[in-house]
Amino acid sequence: MGEGGVEPLHAYGFFSVSERLEVHQIVVFEYLDYDRYYESVAKDLEKLNRELTSAALNMQQYLDREEVVINGERVRPRVLGVNLGFRGDPEEPYLVFFIHFRGRPRRGLNYYENIYEEEVAEYPFEAYWFFPPGAKVEEVECSGAPEIVGENIVVIRVGEGERIAGYERITFRLPERAPPTA
Repeated sequence: MGEGGVEPLHAYGFFSVSERLEVHQIVVFEYLDYDRYYESVAKDLEKLNRELTSAALNMQQYLDREEVVINGERVRPRVLGVNLGFRGDPEEPYLVFFIHFRGRPRRGLNYYENIYEEEVAEYPFEAYWFFPPGAKVEEVECSGAPEIVGENIVVIRVGEGERIAGYERITFRLPERAPPTA
């Protein structure tokens, strides 16, 4: 991903959490591509497949270095797919990663924790966590500016040049399941 004149601009992470504590994650990286590297890749199916495979492997290696824990149990996020697109201009490509992981839900308080290397943000990014209706986010501990919207949505904003501590924790309650009706 840093080929020639490719410059990272912005990233977005979208996390959708189910009542069964399955996490469907979509990460979007936006770039400025002065040399139109990704445009040339997109025109050649073989090159495109190689590039997307390489991007998926790189992302998986990055995820494997993180320690993701749900309710005390380490979980392993997996890259399921990656796609290349353009924002209307060949100099504005983006890569979309589709990632999945799951934990074991428990009654009462649940938590997600991620431990990774400290760094400085090279570009701004946001993370959006959407917990199921009826869930309640109790606490968010992370770098950047976290905000709880309503009771079940978390928005985290990190600016370019901001120090990232390498630790995140979200504590939440899942909705109580109603007993089955006869």
